[in-house]
Amino acid sequence: MRPGAATVFVDAALIPESLSWWLAALAAAVLLPCLRYAEWRAMLQVPLRQHLLFASLLFLVVLWLISVRMFDGLWLHFMGVTTVTLLVGWRFTLLLGALASCVYALLISQPLAAVPAAWLITVLVPASLSRLLVYWLRRRPQSNLFIYLLGAGFGGGALSSLGLAASGLLLLELVGQQAQVTAALENWPMITLVMFPEGFINGMVLSVIVVLNPEAVKTFDSDKYMGEG
Repeated sequence: MRPGAATVFVDAALIPESLSWWLAALAAAVLLPCLRYAEWRAMLQVPLRQHLLFASLLFLVVLWLISVRMFDGLWLHFMGVTTVTLLVGWRFTLLLGALASCVYALLISQPLAAVPAAWLITVLVPASLSRLLVYWLRRRPQSNLFIYLLGAGFGGGALSSLGLAASGLLLLELVGQQAQVTAALENWPMITLVMFPEGFINGMVLSVIVVLNPEAVKTFDSDKYMGEG
């Protein structure tokens, strides 16, 4: 995996049909409950939340378009999923990520059959790790704004990169790209060059939003991190 990019999008032609069906079923099993239990009423009642959803979708698509094509059938790009997870929550991130994955696939002339695999490693894994990190930070006795910004923002982006690397290597192994897996494992220290820019982008964007409008960040607890009554 090349430094400076953190997300894998694999051509549908490289994914066996049987595996593609299993991945699609797994994606549907996760997305349908999200669609059912997402806080739609709260979102519709607050115009700011609606604007954040559209802005997050645009943010993901534009960021993903800044991609590097490693070889035929494999694209690498930044994620930005940590920021979206912290802004709009886990369920909406998964739904937005699925839509963004479809848009991105069409923009790079890929069939929608490639979307489930890309969504699972690009959205589900990073979003889940970011959300678990927020839960862990909330339970810590320390309460400081920088703990949230550096821990959830920068740390979340870096942790997501590790999860992405592990799940991406697993996917490449499943689709028979052993040479790429071997090359990545031989150069494993280079993962730090992926973690830093991903963490920096998410930490920077999150910091700006928290400073300008902390109420816009769904996972930000002002009482805990800023001591506001």
